[in-house]
Amino acid sequence: MEILRIQPIGNNTNFSYKKVERPVFAPKLSNSLTQDCFVRSLNPSSVSNPKTVAPTFAGSIIPMNYEFETKFTRKFFTKLLKEGVPDAYSDIENLIPLEELDKHRNLGTFSKKSQLAIKYLKKYRESMFPIEKEILSILETLSKKHPTMNLQELLRLRYAGAEQVLINQQSEVLNKINLMIRQLPKKDFLTMRKFLQESFDKIFAQNPTPEERFGRKNFLEALKKVDIEDVHFKKKIYAIAEQLPQSTNSINAFIVKYSQPYRFRYDKNRGELVKLPRDSQEIGERLMEPSIATDDHIHPQKEFKKEHREREQGKKEAQGLSTLRVTTLASRKTNEAKTDTPLDDFIVQSECNIPSRLQHQIDRYIYICEKWHKCGRFEDADLLADYIVVLKNEYELRSDIVKIDISDFEKKIAKIKADKEEHFSKLKTRKNNHNHHESHNHIKRTGGASNSHKERYVDSNGNVVENRKVQKHSSRFSG
Repeated sequence: MEILRIQPIGNNTNFSYKKVERPVFAPKLSNSLTQDCFVRSLNPSSVSNPKTVAPTFAGSIIPMNYEFETKFTRKFFTKLLKEGVPDAYSDIENLIPLEELDKHRNLGTFSKKSQLAIKYLKKYRESMFPIEKEILSILETLSKKHPTMNLQELLRLRYAGAEQVLINQQSEVLNKINLMIRQLPKKDFLTMRKFLQESFDKIFAQNPTPEERFGRKNFLEALKKVDIEDVHFKKKIYAIAEQLPQSTNSINAFIVKYSQPYRFRYDKNRGELVKLPRDSQEIGERLMEPSIATDDHIHPQKEFKKEHREREQGKKEAQGLSTLRVTTLASRKTNEAKTDTPLDDFIVQSECNIPSRLQHQIDRYIYICEKWHKCGRFEDADLLADYIVVLKNEYELRSDIVKIDISDFEKKIAKIKADKEEHFSKLKTRKNNHNHHESHNHIKRTGGASNSHKERYVDSNGNVVENRKVQKHSSRFSG
C-alpha cells in the first residue's frame, strides 16, 4: 500500500513516507536486554552539520539521518514530560523524567532514614509498575514501625520468609525441566540431570554468599552451554527456564536480591568483575528506574542499517524507504523488553493492548498541544502538532495493526500554525519598533548640553553658551 507524501507541516518539515513490507523475525533465544535511553548524549542541534554525524555500530559505521533529532530535540521531549506523558507500551500514566532520578542520586535521598526516603518515593507511586509499587507499600508499612531504619534494613526484616517462598518457586520450575528431560536420549538425560542437580544444590544451600547463590541470569547463561544434541528440545527447556522468578516480576526475588550485602559488575576498563555494595540508595533508585522515560525507535535500529545497505546496493525496493528515525516516549522497562523487535511482532507478544496505548498517548499529546496553544505557547504547540502528525504517519508506515485517529485534531492544525505565524509577526513588529525608539533616544541624548558635563558648549549657530545643566554651588557654611 502506498502512502502519499504528506504536505509540509512547518518551515522545517518535509518528511515523506512510503509503506513498505515489514520483515518478520522469530523471537530471540537470548534474554539480553538493550534500550535506546533518553539520556544525556550528543545533541544533533549542536553539530554544525548533523547529517554527517555517524554513530558506531559493531562491524561497520553507517551514516545516519539526523533530520528527526534536529527538529524534535531533547529539549522538546523534556517539555512534554513535564506535562505528564503515558508510556507507549504499558499502563503507566506518567513517565518519570531522568532528571528526577539524577536529582535523588546526587542528593543521596534514599540513603537517609526510611521515613524520609519513603516520603520522596511516594511522589512516584502512580508512575511505578506493579512489583515496584507493591515493594513500596511493604516498605511504607514497615517504616511506620521502624522509622529510623533505612530501606535495606527494612527489606531484610522480610528476607527469611521471602527466601523460603522463592526457593519453592525456583524448585517448581526446575522440576518441570526434570520431567521434560526424561524424554531425552540417556547421554543427554544424564548431562542435564547433572546440571540440574548442581543448580538444586545452590538453591538449597545454607546461608550462601551472593556469588554462591543460585541466580536466574547465571542459570540461563549456563543452560545455553549445556551440550544437547536435539536443539529444538533444548529451546523448549530454555522456554521453561525463563519462567524462573526475577526481581522484575516477583516480590520475593526482589527482596532476596536487594537484601544482599554486595553484588558484582563487570568492569570493562579493568576487564574483571568488581564487587559493589548494595545499599538503600540503590533500592530507592531501583523502584524508580523501570518508569524512567526513554525515547524508543519505533522502527528497529538494525533495520535502518539493513535498509541503508540495500540503498547503497541499489535495490529498487529500498530507494523509497523513509530514513527518519522516529522515536516515541516509552518507559525504560518496556523499551528494554521491545529491543529490536518490529512493532507488530511486539504487539502480538505483549499482554498489554499496545494499539490502544499508542492512541492514548497521542490523545494526551493532542491535549497538551491544545493547552499550549490556548495559553499562548504558540511555537511549542506548533512543533507538537508536527510531531503528532509524524507519529501517525510512522505508525501507518511500520505497522499493519496500529490505526491512529487524529481526524478531529487535524482540522485545528491550520489554526495553530496561523496563530504561531501571527505571533512571530507581532514579535518582529514590536522588535522593530523598539529598535527604532532606541535609535531615536540615542540621537536625542547625544545632542547639545543634555549629554554634556562641560560648563560651556558651542551651540548649532557656533555661539559659546553656558551649560545650565551644570551648576556651581558654594557651601553655605564656608568660612
